[in-house]
Amino acid sequence: MNVQLTLAGRLAYAVFFLLYVGLAFFFSSFSPQAQIVSLWPSAGVALAGCLIFGQRFLPAILLGSLLFNTGNYFFQQGELALSVILTSGVIALGSVIQAWANYRILRRWRINILDAPSYSHVVGFIGIAFLCCLISAVVGNSALSLAQSGDASAKIYLNNMLIWWIGDFLGVILVTPLLLGVFIRQADKATWLRLLKSLSIPLFVLITTFQVAQQYIEDAVVAKTEQDFTLRSEALENTLKQHMSNYLDALNHLGTTLAQMEEVNYQVFNDASRPYLANLPGITAISWDILIGQDEVAEFEQHARMEVDPAFKIKGHPLLPTDPLVVVEYIQPLKNNNPALGYNVFSNEERKQSMLLAKATRKDTATNIIELVQSDKDKQGFLIFSPVFQQLDPQDNSVAAVESLKGFVVGVFLVSEILNTPQIAERLGYIDLYVYENDNPADRVFGRKDIMDDIAAGVGLSHLFEMGFANHRWVFNLHVGNKEVTALQIGDSLNFLIAEVLFGALAVFIVLSAFGYHERLTRLVSLRTDELKQANAELEHFAFYDALTGLPNRRLFIDRVEHTLALCQRNNSSAALLYMDLNGFKVVNDSLGHDVGDQLLIEVSRRLSRVLRDSDTLARMGGDEFTLLLPGSPGIDEVRVIANKLTDCLSEPITLSTMELKISISIGAAFYPRDGVNRVELIGAADSAMYAAKKSSRSLSFYADELNNQPALTGDTEAVE
Repeated sequence: MNVQLTLAGRLAYAVFFLLYVGLAFFFSSFSPQAQIVSLWPSAGVALAGCLIFGQRFLPAILLGSLLFNTGNYFFQQGELALSVILTSGVIALGSVIQAWANYRILRRWRINILDAPSYSHVVGFIGIAFLCCLISAVVGNSALSLAQSGDASAKIYLNNMLIWWIGDFLGVILVTPLLLGVFIRQADKATWLRLLKSLSIPLFVLITTFQVAQQYIEDAVVAKTEQDFTLRSEALENTLKQHMSNYLDALNHLGTTLAQMEEVNYQVFNDASRPYLANLPGITAISWDILIGQDEVAEFEQHARMEVDPAFKIKGHPLLPTDPLVVVEYIQPLKNNNPALGYNVFSNEERKQSMLLAKATRKDTATNIIELVQSDKDKQGFLIFSPVFQQLDPQDNSVAAVESLKGFVVGVFLVSEILNTPQIAERLGYIDLYVYENDNPADRVFGRKDIMDDIAAGVGLSHLFEMGFANHRWVFNLHVGNKEVTALQIGDSLNFLIAEVLFGALAVFIVLSAFGYHERLTRLVSLRTDELKQANAELEHFAFYDALTGLPNRRLFIDRVEHTLALCQRNNSSAALLYMDLNGFKVVNDSLGHDVGDQLLIEVSRRLSRVLRDSDTLARMGGDEFTLLLPGSPGIDEVRVIANKLTDCLSEPITLSTMELKISISIGAAFYPRDGVNRVELIGAADSAMYAAKKSSRSLSFYADELNNQPALTGDTEAVE
């Protein structure tokens, strides 16, 4: 695609350079940060320039980027320091590397977005642009951060890098195909107009739409930071409450399922608990703790050893002689939790009180925050006891029906995974979270304790709400520090920009794919048309020409005879028709085989064709019979000369498969209109003359001679040259 730098090429080169610089200044005027723009068409100009001019466009990218960055700083500050020039140079170098890397990868993978791109090529173009545009974002944003004191927070740096990345990516996928469609020289004007209509104009509309939408969003993000934070915090509060209630709903639903079972067995418990372990992060284990009396220990152990584990043994003595046992009968997942089997949870005073409270209130009840041995990360966790009651008489549906406590569904929860799920983390974003219980900030449930110090000092923004959870009261504290507040405006627009990237990539995919599909369809139609023409030509050839010798067949010969006779009748002229038969061909065919016979016919056809005029029609009628049509009113002498040529060309032996074969030909000749006034009569006359020649061992026989019983001339007559 690289063009030679002729006068037109130099002009195009200059246009691309001016586009690079001009679009940079124009689009930066819409952004609060000049170097960090959410739609950067200059990146697309850079790649399009490399695709058209190759490495010769790299100096233009370097110079254009330097001019923009230094010029923009000078216009704003009125001065130009060495550090600004160095920073601009680093940014320009990143732009050059990005464009060149993108260009080389597209070349290596042979992706040409104008050459009827396939779906995979379109995806490849978008994916390569997405990855390569990270180069300039990282290099340029790092240079800016260092030049602007280097103390920017990680979130501010990340936000700026994302905007830079998004801007370059959108610029490449939108502008590069647009410019290639406009500037790449096409074979004809119709092709160029088709490119303009199906590629460049839709992409230009997309660019305009995106820029208008971005400007609207940036104007809408002027709202106060406190209001933004409050709205986000309230939404997060609802999310956290709903999120926490999902865990209680899961335990309640599992408890209801087990309560309906007459007997809880291993398979029932596993099937019922497995979905919750898979779908709710933070649940490290779920167990079924059955309630049994002290007098039932031996019987229960025997049962458990048969169904659960041969080594099953109850551990943990009752705290009081009257206490029942609440024994862990089943637990999932069993791995790493196997030691808990058989443990009497009622032997721990704190857990005993939690279970008694759960039974009395008939509500799920959590323990205080404890250290969990199931996790090797953050061991802060808690247990929730969900009581399971069973009706004593399943047939009694009256209001006075009596229920008894059957056991507890116990969930073992890891706080960090509950409050740090992808959904919660996404909602939190830049907001820090600290949770405590029992109205005591020191009783930490989740988060860093220094957050409470900042809240107490009034630093940053904070939002507090309380939530009842499993007979406990948790206090949630949402906080944003001063450093993060400065990034809120940029952060608020990122969601829109990310959505814009997804929509932009999808829109470009649709445009390029539709363009590629249309181009491939056009080429396929053209190819199929050519193939159809070729197939028709082959069919026509097979219909009118002998498959073995390539000579006209009986059908074509008859057609030409009819045509010639019609012309003769119109012009009052004549024509001659010769009927020929090979002498001794049957002997060769029978003794040496059909393959040798076919080769002999091919060689005879070649020799006969070689001595004829272009206006004559030599045809194979079938077997070893040939016919020859001589238009143009030939005389007897002219026919005699042609017959002698046909006879002489076969006088030399024919070598086939190391064998020399000698073959001769018998010829019968008839004239129109003397010997026949139509095709049937003329061919019949020539055929009769041929048989007469063969019967009398002559080379040539004229039908009129045979008809008048006159002596016919032999083929020994000297040919007239």
